[in-house]
Amino acid sequence: MIQHKDYNLPSSVRLNAGMYALTKLAAAGLTFILVSLFLLLHGYEDGIPAGWPVSVPYAIYAYSLPAAIVADALLRLFRSTSLSPALALYAVAGYGAGLWLASEQGGDALASGLTGLAVLLVFRLAQIAGERYPLLLPLFALFIPLLCLVVV
Repeated sequence: MIQHKDYNLPSSVRLNAGMYALTKLAAAGLTFILVSLFLLLHGYEDGIPAGWPVSVPYAIYAYSLPAAIVADALLRLFRSTSLSPALALYAVAGYGAGLWLASEQGGDALASGLTGLAVLLVFRLAQIAGERYPLLLPLFALFIPLLCLVVV
């Protein structure tokens, strides 16, 4: 019989992991709102620019969120806490997310890469805002994804 070790993680580790996940989801929700408002102000009725292969929520939650998690892992690996390297790494990860989206969904690689770069920088700034104003985390982490499911 195989025995499993009983791993008792300290509550602080579980709390930090939960806050990280909540912050990431809130940043994705806030990014979705900001990108949607930008598109609305620029006259895109259906919320998708011409030639863009997927909807905004799908692009943010399926491509930007994993790219942001990879960027955070690399920042943690390099032990960087400064804002400049973080923004540079997020810019590279965003361009990569745009290329990933273009390769899977079709579309112009350069336009998708540059859009991914801009969206992931907004994502990073939304994450910083969520860390500074933690009372907004539940709103953007829980209610915005539900709104995306209902609307899309």
